[in-house]
Amino acid sequence: MFLRGIVGLLFLALGAGEPGGDAGEAAISIRPLTPMPFTAGTGEKPQSKVWRHAGNWWAVLPCSAGTKLWRLDDTEWVDVLHLADSTTVKADVRAVGEVAHILLYDGVDSRLVSVEYDAGANRYAPWSTRPQAVRIPLEPAAEIATIDVDPSGRMWLASDDETAMHVRWSDAPYDAWSRPIALATDVSADDICAITAFPDGSMGFLWSNQTTKRYGFRVHAAGAPPEDWAADEIPAAASAIPWHNGMADDHLNMAVASNGTLYAAVKTSYDTEGYPLIALLVRRPSGAWDRMYSVDDKGTRGIVLLNEEQNTVMVVYTSGRANAIVCRASDATRIAFGPRQVLMRCETRANNATSTKQNVTDEVVILASREGVLEGARVCWEGQRK
Repeated sequence: MFLRGIVGLLFLALGAGEPGGDAGEAAISIRPLTPMPFTAGTGEKPQSKVWRHAGNWWAVLPCSAGTKLWRLDDTEWVDVLHLADSTTVKADVRAVGEVAHILLYDGVDSRLVSVEYDAGANRYAPWSTRPQAVRIPLEPAAEIATIDVDPSGRMWLASDDETAMHVRWSDAPYDAWSRPIALATDVSADDICAITAFPDGSMGFLWSNQTTKRYGFRVHAAGAPPEDWAADEIPAAASAIPWHNGMADDHLNMAVASNGTLYAAVKTSYDTEGYPLIALLVRRPSGAWDRMYSVDDKGTRGIVLLNEEQNTVMVVYTSGRANAIVCRASDATRIAFGPRQVLMRCETRANNATSTKQNVTDEVVILASREGVLEGARVCWEGQRK
């Protein structure tokens, strides 16, 4: 008990943010979506299955008839395009203008599908530049993979292996991919990674390392050879405390502001009430990392959403206290999280919140899954209550 108290004081001394403060409560309204059956969970943590285009929300989700592209009409999902026969893939979507690139993650059978918006029909069709899917055989031991596109148009893909973290790249039309480049080694088989593009053309690669009990982060400078990445920055290393299984766990999700500030929702392995479990890592445009901010001491599988118009960052996660998806919001500049708010409350435990890679404005769609049922909500910002 004495050691626990000392470690807790150390954590506070290191400056990790506590929930609450003067950020207040994000004023939001929540409209539930009509539940529908589907055949795979809404995981995994770094992926995004939702995007907004031409005034509509879209999603890629599997059902009993295969993997489909859906349009949200009011509160109902409408099937608009068949993407694959598989009913178990986990999608990651990166929308770029009129085109949406969709990684259908399925291990060694993963594929990249690209679609373009048809304004006349208000739906998507196969991309005329490359209408066929491209097979990307990933590592057999990979847990998950994500994609992003840098401002030059180059696409990057991050995936994990049993003891290493890899990145691949491809130039348009993304039908020929590089060999995997190992950016981290000596990780555990349970660790994962993700990639994101910065506005200046550089790329950021984040991974968990439960062997060292830290997170890792490397940057690829714009215009540098694809194999050239800066050294590991070890995000918020000074915030790590010697407690339970350490700072890192295999939960991470990122958002990037227009000025280059990076926000990463992560989970620790402290696993003790009163210690941060859901947390936020922040990397400033200078490349400096803030100390880790605590979001909640209970919960799992967090994602981060950024609203630059409201200067608000929101972490959405599975509640550790109820059958619910909840969120906490903060001013995006001065981090101090407000009270917990329920976004979805279900009869049985909902999990694996997912949303969009895009930064949001007035509204965002958030999805989660429970026992073969897709749940969702349209969340509208109304300002910030002080």
